[in-house]
Amino acid sequence: MTDLGLDPLSLLRELTGRFGVAGFEDDVREYIRGLLVKWGFEVTTDRLGSLIARVPGEGPRVMLVAHMDEIGMVVRYVDDKGFVYLTPVGGVNPRTLPGARLVIRTSGGLLEGVVGEKPVHRMKEEERRKAPELENLFIDLGLEPREVKERVRIGDPVSFKPMFSELGRGVVASKALDDRLGCLTLLLVAEEVSRAKLGLDLYLVFSAREEMGLEGARTAAYKIGAEVAVAVDVTHAGDTPVLGEREAPVKLGAGPVIARGAALDKLISEALVSAAEAVGVKYQLEAGGSRTGTDIDAVRLVREGVRAGLVSLPLRYMHTPSEVGSIRDAEGAARLLVRFLEDRAWLRH
Repeated sequence: MTDLGLDPLSLLRELTGRFGVAGFEDDVREYIRGLLVKWGFEVTTDRLGSLIARVPGEGPRVMLVAHMDEIGMVVRYVDDKGFVYLTPVGGVNPRTLPGARLVIRTSGGLLEGVVGEKPVHRMKEEERRKAPELENLFIDLGLEPREVKERVRIGDPVSFKPMFSELGRGVVASKALDDRLGCLTLLLVAEEVSRAKLGLDLYLVFSAREEMGLEGARTAAYKIGAEVAVAVDVTHAGDTPVLGEREAPVKLGAGPVIARGAALDKLISEALVSAAEAVGVKYQLEAGGSRTGTDIDAVRLVREGVRAGLVSLPLRYMHTPSEVGSIRDAEGAARLLVRFLEDRAWLRH
């Protein structure tokens, strides 16, 4: 438990259980808003749906950002037999879909269904070798065609059914750990800074529409006029047979990951490293080339430019219904970010 009585495991279970397909983040946004208001934050929402919590203060405008949206789909077509066809929102991998449990958010509530595909017994050899295509997959709702037509509309959003599990001590499997694990980190930071005087004008941003092209973080940074920003997102863990260490030299549970390289402000990156070392947080390093694939790519180009840093959380099986991450990595990231804000070494340069 934290000082405000937060249980990170229960909090993450709640965050990932919320519906939050990109462009439809209102459920997860209102849950986060409720926590922040209870803790005394000044909270607003911008036109694209990003949630902005402010800790007013004298000093530079500093933005911490994690995206609250998740990959998903929207309804493209309903056939005469009541089967529902989809189009992707974000980087959906069709290989993960056959047999998956999905939920459609309709005006009348959530409908649960199963993604259908031809049984392997009836597949020809070439069909078995070929990856499924999303346009050929469909949701079976188990309802009469007339009822499906009445309840499901074109454009209704679709998400994986929440199935949160604790696998090992602090290791969890769930949909939407990208990036509700980052949202957990920001909420742990919020708990600490809600009572602090940092000498900064601090903004905690839970961005919308990251999976659609980093949209929410860009508009939020413009609204704030951020001068310094650090994104908290996930990164690929290379400690399984799926990815090798050379391809992804990051391990789950070995601590948060600090990015260094061309896309990041060198002094901010070094200040994040120093903050981790000062509070004894074990950390890992990752290269940031010309792009990082995170919100920080959009934020750093806003207005006259923003000094940018990136802290990532190792994640296995990204963009699947069962991503695997570590709560301990998120807790370590929160501790180093609080120290980064308190120390402000980067202000002296």
